[in-house]
Amino acid sequence: MAVRNILTIDGGGVRGLVAAIVLDALQGAFRAAGDTRPVADSFDLIAGASSGAIIAAALAMPRADGSAALGAAEIRRFFEENARRIFPPRPFCNIPVIGRLPQLFGPLYDPAPLDALLAESLGDLVFASARRNVMIPAYSIDPRDIVLFRGGPAYREDAEGERFAMVRVRDAVLGSSAAPTFFPPHRIDAPNGEAGWTAIDGGVYVNDPAMAAVAEAMRLFPEDELRVVSIGTGRQTRVYPFRRARRWGFSQWISPAGRFRTPLLSAIQDGQARAVHRQLTYLLGEDYIRFDYRLERGRGSDRLDDASRGNLNRLTRGATEMVEEMRPQLLALAETLAGA
Repeated sequence: MAVRNILTIDGGGVRGLVAAIVLDALQGAFRAAGDTRPVADSFDLIAGASSGAIIAAALAMPRADGSAALGAAEIRRFFEENARRIFPPRPFCNIPVIGRLPQLFGPLYDPAPLDALLAESLGDLVFASARRNVMIPAYSIDPRDIVLFRGGPAYREDAEGERFAMVRVRDAVLGSSAAPTFFPPHRIDAPNGEAGWTAIDGGVYVNDPAMAAVAEAMRLFPEDELRVVSIGTGRQTRVYPFRRARRWGFSQWISPAGRFRTPLLSAIQDGQARAVHRQLTYLLGEDYIRFDYRLERGRGSDRLDDASRGNLNRLTRGATEMVEEMRPQLLALAETLAGA
């Protein structure tokens, strides 16, 4: 019985830098184990939601010119160098309430810079061109449905793969990362004549896509055992005191303008990730490893759009400390996956 390796990456906006740092460290551990291949080549399925979709696509797809996929170090530089292009600073944005008022009446950011960056690396590549099996979740609001965009070698003779084979990967990424109030929904046409999708952030239902990826791997490889490597982007630790929350109504639970910043969405994403972690710990035991850390003690903001140099430095420090704390697991994982 074969063992199928699955890699999943959480969403988190600029906190995708955390996942990229973990992947860069894993690539280094691969080299230390004598394996010089790209880290993606050891995985049978790669899944990422929201900013994790950017990473999953970069790992699974060749570049637009047909050359090799982006390496882990290049993905890390993508977040370091382009976070402020994707989330440009806005006047007064950090002033409580006032700075977030525009977000109450429309999307805060233009998706054009992200689209341009994706076009540089992915061009018009479609899922049929994927070199590794990849899954990118989004949620469609028209028609209402969950959408798991998929492609790669295992999908060549698969009905689901045929459905998405000619969908542009960068469209799926733009849809999966279209966080409500931050970016507008992204319209994705279905090349086979179906209705298409109006997509928003896949993180609204699978910000941690590990369990969805396990279900998909069971469908693709029903006879095989599974090993999951799940990479988070920092666990949110902001608490909502009872004395305040007991009086909250719609504007406090939903609004991005207050000091607690959309607590309902934060709670949904954090709860989903914690549930997935518990379920996979029970189901897979030692065949499940999770890289993540708490966003506290100056190790990064929980805001998905804080692209300030100071916050990127804090996220880098937090991710680097976590990697060092988990160095034994990282090295053991590299030894296991090297040559897989």
